[in-house]
Amino acid sequence: MHLFAQQPAITVNGTVSDAETGELIPGASVVEKGTGNGVVTDFDGEFEIKVSSNATLEVSYLGYAPTAVKVNGQTQLRISMESQAEELGEVVLVGYGTQKKENLTGSVSTIAAEQLESRPVNNVMQALQGAAPGLLLTVGNSGGEPGANMNMSIRGVGNLQGTGSPLVIVDDIPLDNPSDLNNINPNDIESVSVLKDAASSAIYGSRAAFGVIIVKTKSGEALDGNKFTYSNNFIYSSPLNTPNMMNSLEFANYFNLAATNGGSGAVFSDEVMGRIKAYLADPENTPVTVPNPDGTRWQQYTGSNANTDWFKEMYKGIVFRQQHNLSFSGKQKGIAYNVSGSILDAPGIMNYGDDSYKRYTFNSKVSSKINDWLTFDANLRLSRAETDRPSYDRGLYLHNIARRWPTNGVVMPNGSYSDGSEIPFLLQGGRYKNIDQSMDGSVNLVIEPIKDLKIKPSLLYTTNHYSYGNHNAKVSVLEPDGEERFIRSNNGFSRNASERTYLSPNLVVSYDKSINDVHNFAALVGYQQEETKYTSIYGSKNDLITDGVPSISTGVGEDNVSDSAGSFATQGYFGRFTYNYKEKYLFEVNGRYDASSRFASDSRWDFFPSVSAGYNVAKENFWGIDQISMFKFRYSTGSIGNQNVPNYLYIGRMPIRTNLWWLGNNGRPNYTLTPGIISPDITWETVSTDNYGLDIAALNNRLQFSFEYFIRTTKDMFGPAERLPAVLGTNAPQSNNANLETKGFDFNVSWKDMIGDVNYNVGLVLSDAVTTVTEYSNPNNLLNTYRAGQKLGEIWGFETVGLYQNQAEIDNGPDQTPVYGGVWFPGDVQYKDINGDGKIDYGDSTTDKPGDRKIIGNSTPRYSFGFNAGLDYKGFDFSMLWQGVAKRDVWTGDAYTFGAVGNLWQSAGMKEHLNYWSEDNPGGFFPRPTFRSTWRNQQVQTRYLQNAAYMRLKNISLGYNFQSDILESLGLKKLRVFVTGENLITLSDISGIFDPEATGGYWGNGKIYPLQKSYSMGLNVQF
Repeated sequence: MHLFAQQPAITVNGTVSDAETGELIPGASVVEKGTGNGVVTDFDGEFEIKVSSNATLEVSYLGYAPTAVKVNGQTQLRISMESQAEELGEVVLVGYGTQKKENLTGSVSTIAAEQLESRPVNNVMQALQGAAPGLLLTVGNSGGEPGANMNMSIRGVGNLQGTGSPLVIVDDIPLDNPSDLNNINPNDIESVSVLKDAASSAIYGSRAAFGVIIVKTKSGEALDGNKFTYSNNFIYSSPLNTPNMMNSLEFANYFNLAATNGGSGAVFSDEVMGRIKAYLADPENTPVTVPNPDGTRWQQYTGSNANTDWFKEMYKGIVFRQQHNLSFSGKQKGIAYNVSGSILDAPGIMNYGDDSYKRYTFNSKVSSKINDWLTFDANLRLSRAETDRPSYDRGLYLHNIARRWPTNGVVMPNGSYSDGSEIPFLLQGGRYKNIDQSMDGSVNLVIEPIKDLKIKPSLLYTTNHYSYGNHNAKVSVLEPDGEERFIRSNNGFSRNASERTYLSPNLVVSYDKSINDVHNFAALVGYQQEETKYTSIYGSKNDLITDGVPSISTGVGEDNVSDSAGSFATQGYFGRFTYNYKEKYLFEVNGRYDASSRFASDSRWDFFPSVSAGYNVAKENFWGIDQISMFKFRYSTGSIGNQNVPNYLYIGRMPIRTNLWWLGNNGRPNYTLTPGIISPDITWETVSTDNYGLDIAALNNRLQFSFEYFIRTTKDMFGPAERLPAVLGTNAPQSNNANLETKGFDFNVSWKDMIGDVNYNVGLVLSDAVTTVTEYSNPNNLLNTYRAGQKLGEIWGFETVGLYQNQAEIDNGPDQTPVYGGVWFPGDVQYKDINGDGKIDYGDSTTDKPGDRKIIGNSTPRYSFGFNAGLDYKGFDFSMLWQGVAKRDVWTGDAYTFGAVGNLWQSAGMKEHLNYWSEDNPGGFFPRPTFRSTWRNQQVQTRYLQNAAYMRLKNISLGYNFQSDILESLGLKKLRVFVTGENLITLSDISGIFDPEATGGYWGNGKIYPLQKSYSMGLNVQF
């Protein structure tokens, strides 16, 4: 038994002040170490606390280094705290190196790992949305399907070729496509830098014309000892937004009216209408349909009487997903390492046939300090993504859901699935399976022969393997007479395999020197060479002898085989010089001399310089505002070359064809075609940026503010050459003959502070960009192509007066026969006669004579923003992120917008479409429904233009970090549990049929895989 003398309790009074200025600090936390006993300094920086006489007081306040003070029986203490400018002293990633945040002169935004971890998202792209100003991520046509990618841009549209995406670099290795970022486990990421202007990204050369995203994964460099970490995330997801279909009676009446208004007979007979009503009254005892008169088919569509909401039927209400992450990291005897792996299992929400996405990742980083002047680094990253879904065309699947009439049943009276749906194809029609594998590796030597001089040779290597197999099987249903009927009687199998390899030797030499902390120099020179090779092969065969073993070898039909191969290379010499005087006057110059094999030899090389400067006025002796520690002006200007065009444009190519239509002695001869016109002079696009910035840090760096205005021009852009006569018989070659200009701003502000034991933070990022075509080969200013003066995203359409209420309005209004030469009725759309010529027409479809059309909106996302807030209190932490777009117009058109369109088989019936004009509802929003000549009412116009601006609660999270006494008893270093939600609240004026983020679709607007709302729980434990 051990006896311990209990120390007597004493009352300690004291003050907490700034060590440099002596100013008292209100709100500082004073806690007796190892206990929950604590107080907060009052408005005068004073405190009083009762503790044991040998206690240690731990004092903390945001913006200051934590301080520990031993009491040693003292009853009066004066505690001073050292300012800790963490935000400004932070080192951020830049091209081929790092810089202190306060010394940056280019445009760089950073994203911390905390913003990416523990979120119930499938990939990094989703986690980056709304995290940095100027970085825009939007949902593509894949919507929310498993493994879907997002569209990514920095500061708006880069060019008209659709190749204006940023360069993404992960641990020095450039990715072939920004979407490859989704092969990275978000939990592996340590930091992200977004380089937005030419001065910051120019050093990366030809692929960095539209910005760079630098990702650094975690390493063991900062550790002392070893650490084992395991984390997980258990996620429950459900469709975020799906349209509400009419019930079967509403639908039947709506379609009958549309048919009558179009001059046709009723779609549904009185007998079927009676069955529809009977089914609605008693669905348990009423069959969903009846056989046709001869008993060989189940009646569908016009003869069926079910009541099916196909959106609810075809999507699961909830799916379970999970992610597990494991890592080992440490640093011992000069060797630092981090090895991690993860598994993501993310099934989709398809209710029949199921769809799934699985991703496996492995990341290894090892750094060995061999001696004082030599360090060896080796990095390896592996990923494998597997997608498995029905082979039925996913675009057609989404297109058909709305076209499936609610009168069609799911299961026929004999138990067979309805052939009036995709369900038989999804269950029996075969599977599509793809595998996407990648390996990224690098080896680096860091040689430091003398102090401050570093020589870094490196070799980067990447290989990507992509393959898929697609099986289309025979599909059958069981008819009422008991016969099996094939609704697809043929079958087949296809396979594709492709490989891409990337090899890049690099050499970077850098030298940093500081003279008395007054003159600070840094210089860097380097060489980079890149070679990319790609191959692919495709084969297919029909008429499989069995669907049980789908493969090309089990097919007996005609062979179909093709392949492709190619390569391209770049070389670049680059350099950077930076200088600052007392971190007050800042200067940087970059230059890169690049060559690309995509251009002819005499157009291959070009030089692209940039320069930037900054002035931190707050460092001047005359600066008398102590509360503002940084007031920095920045300016940068520079240019980068873009070479992202197809290979071999300057070389004539003669395509080889087989199976000519005539027969010779040896069968069908092979032949070639005349090569198209080449582009011998095509060369670099030049992307130049002028960037003006202001950075402010105030109130001991609790307040951070940054504003930037930029002008980016893309000159000598790849566009079509002058139009050539049609008799030429080939397309015009590409030429450097178009220019773009983008203007916009980035803004972010953040505040961090402490109130007692509560640390809290809030932040806002906001950005905008408008792109204008300044030069394009369109001398007649045609509206159906690009033209000089055009703002990208312009929507041209008619201005809507309203809906005709009576015949008198039609007779006395402008002549609308140029739009539709037939009869107009009350309930049809009335357009405004903008040019006052008494008729509504299209003019000659030019900007000079657009008729009665004008610019009615713009589809470019404007004022993209993200608002974040968080707090932590005694182990509890809370955070939330709101993200959105403040201005965006979308013309959706098609059946999702109007319901009844020109063909009843392409029409749809949603609840919103019931608000149509009639004599009983003259204030209806939609025109009278009709299946005839509907284009008269469905021209692009102001009345039905969608407002796609939105604000969405992207993430909200609540967690708890267990305290040290509990961790010690469990033998743990860290234990955090959390619950989180994604896409929980959406504020938007868009029609409820559409999701404001997902208005696209492969087969038309709104026909898209739904995004999902998610709830999750998980833990993070460290040993």
